[in-house]
Amino acid sequence: MQAGDITTLLTRTNDDPEALNQVYSLLYDEIKRIAAYHLKQFHNHQTISPTVVANECYLKLVGQQHIPPEDRKHLLNYLSKVMRRFIIDQIRSKNRDKRKAHIEHITLQHLMGQDDVSIDDLELDQLIDHLFAVDQELAELFQQKLFFGFTFKELSEINQLSERQVIRKWNQAKALILTIIEHHHGSE
Repeated sequence: MQAGDITTLLTRTNDDPEALNQVYSLLYDEIKRIAAYHLKQFHNHQTISPTVVANECYLKLVGQQHIPPEDRKHLLNYLSKVMRRFIIDQIRSKNRDKRKAHIEHITLQHLMGQDDVSIDDLELDQLIDHLFAVDQELAELFQQKLFFGFTFKELSEINQLSERQVIRKWNQAKALILTIIEHHHGSE
């Protein structure tokens, strides 16, 4: 099925509940792959499987009155955010249950090209939310690169930009992220 077919189905989801089932079925393997990637990034040693995360996302979508995503890209970005929130809620719950707030650090050194960039899971979630508030397009690109592991070529196809434009936007996103981190740590 083509991306346009998925977009067509998404436009029908508010009137036809079966359309959402079809979209989710078509993208299920990709959604599970993204869920597995999120779980790997959080290194939380939980017993949550990618299937559980993907199913939680589905339940979240079904429970909404209006399905916000307009196309495949937006749906995957939306689900990625839902996945992060679900995993972070699970980590918080686990930490609360154990009365111990041990959250391992995610190192962004390789991705950002900086030796001193290291933040924990909760900070990363807040950082991405802040980036979305400042510039949604850069935030989506950052999220696609960080969580989906897309190459610049894949990002150019998904975002319908030249590879050069994607690299330029990626550099802008990195600079903005570093500024936000600097500002956040400078205000402490």
